[in-house]
Amino acid sequence: MTHVAYEVETTLLVSTKSYATHSAAKAALTRYIKKNNIDGTNDYAIAEASEFYSKIEKKVERVNAMSGKTFFEAANTSFHSSPSSESYWSA
Repeated sequence: MTHVAYEVETTLLVSTKSYATHSAAKAALTRYIKKNNIDGTNDYAIAEASEFYSKIEKKVERVNAMSGKTFFEAANTSFHSSPSSESYWSA
């Protein structure tokens, strides 16, 4: 069971890492908030990774770079892994 820290409104992950315990994720979130001088600690949350990816993470609408068709993908999909980017198709 691993945990992730994320921004509540956008569901973007604070880090690409997942943490073994809730406490470790909370410590990483605290470091992130202090490093970036962020005031709103209520804007962030911690969840179990499997629950986050299946129930919490938002989907965003993007346009396929090759076909021009719209599709939905997870908000945390990296740019080079998304069919909406040219780098995805150039490999």
